[in-house]
Amino acid sequence: MKFLLFRLWNYARGYVIIIVEGFFIEKFINICARRRILLWNVRIQKEHRVTARMSISGFRLIRPVARKTGCRVRLLKKTGLPFVFNKYRRRKAFFAGAVLFFILLNVLASFIWSIEISGNERLETAFIEDVLAGNGIKPGRLKYGIDTRATVDRMMLEIGRISWISINIRGTKVKVQIREREDIPEIVPRHIPCDVIAQRDGIVKQIIATEGIEAVAEGQTVKKGQVLISGRIPVKGSEEQYRHVHAMGTVKARTWYEAEVPVVFTETERLRTGRMIKDHSLILFSKKLDLIRRKNRFSEYTTEETRKKLTISEDLVFPFEWVVVTRYEVTSVQASIRETDAREKAAEEAYKEALELVPEGAEIIEENIYFTEEDGKLTARAILECVEDIGLSRRIGGN
Repeated sequence: MKFLLFRLWNYARGYVIIIVEGFFIEKFINICARRRILLWNVRIQKEHRVTARMSISGFRLIRPVARKTGCRVRLLKKTGLPFVFNKYRRRKAFFAGAVLFFILLNVLASFIWSIEISGNERLETAFIEDVLAGNGIKPGRLKYGIDTRATVDRMMLEIGRISWISINIRGTKVKVQIREREDIPEIVPRHIPCDVIAQRDGIVKQIIATEGIEAVAEGQTVKKGQVLISGRIPVKGSEEQYRHVHAMGTVKARTWYEAEVPVVFTETERLRTGRMIKDHSLILFSKKLDLIRRKNRFSEYTTEETRKKLTISEDLVFPFEWVVVTRYEVTSVQASIRETDAREKAAEEAYKEALELVPEGAEIIEENIYFTEEDGKLTARAILECVEDIGLSRRIGGN
């Protein structure tokens, strides 16, 4: 650390690298030391020749020492800020421009220019950006004075679908991390009477009532919303009076999830012809300036857009962006697919679609994929048979 500070200090005040030649170099160094002329990084190049570094003021005092020792001193290199300033002192416009650039850079770094949101799956990014803007966090806002803790508290109240949020300002970027609240079924409190109903169609495989009366039997087909375990218990000796309890239990049922996908024997491929058009534009402070814009004469084309922001580091982003829009001319070509490949592709898609319907916690016990043909159209059908708990608590008399 001390060595680094020493180097920085010498660069700031400037120094020179010299070559000393002669038969009395050792005497030359000793006299410099007695006269407090500092030499450092003294290195022997060959016999009777060394290189050394010294300050600008020391170089002005070295001529009498060289005459006294009979050594020859030559200037090899000038290094440091004084020489840099001296080099550019006649180029005032360049120097003033550089100073102005660094001032502008420092001013721009005082604002928010980018907002990065992560963790949201169901909540749209645009919606979160609107809520942030309503709380004073948006591009172009001065970052000093923003209370991120207060903003977090307000957003937790405004957006009921998040369980956790973090807002951090790094450079000119605001990083927002969100954890969404899981959608869970309404839990009926233990002291409130309720029934256990079917949340989907199925065939009862096993029913165990720990509280209440079983309303269906094993092997029975049930429909969504049907009561499985009743919380209405008849009072002994009366057919019209009931005691209401909080029904509880497990109802395992066989359920089915299916999906259909048509088998396609041809597909359209879009091939590039090699011709393309590029448009260039510049975005300054959210204002778009078209620099090169050409007329599009392609009837069929695909578009690719590349954006390059002015950044110094990951978190230091500035409001200048270079946008290139490339349009590639394409031509459509019909390609035939072998029947085996077409069937396999349709079967895979049908299976994936059916699998997405299976809820978490359900156990798949059988998978069936078959093909049907109607009016000359072939269709792949996937059916997944599962075993799952279909019970759902519902207040007695409620919906």
